[in-house]
Amino acid sequence: LAEIYSTPETYSVGTVVSVCLDSDHEVCDRETVNVIGVVSENPAYLMNSEAEGQAIAFTGRVPIRIIGEVEKGQRVYANGYGVASVINTGDLVGIALETNLEAKEKLVECVLKV
Repeated sequence: LAEIYSTPETYSVGTVVSVCLDSDHEVCDRETVNVIGVVSENPAYLMNSEAEGQAIAFTGRVPIRIIGEVEKGQRVYANGYGVASVINTGDLVGIALETNLEAKEKLVECVLKV
């Protein structure tokens, strides 16, 4: 389930977004608190579809941009600038549904918990 929100720029799929402190946009990728969801490519259900902006998923399973190793079942947290990690540095974003032991940034299928 996703809804269209205005963003200051076009973010890649899997980007973690929060309520933006800038009054010109609703969501942005810098904050690690007040996370509302993740940029979704093809949501099954899309609310506010006539609006301009990007689809932000806030429930269901979606790929999330994660940096560092992650194992299935681990919690992933907002780590700033649209990326998540297993290190508790911000709001809980979701739970990994797959293991990926690469240290570099990648997309990992997760179930959202925001």
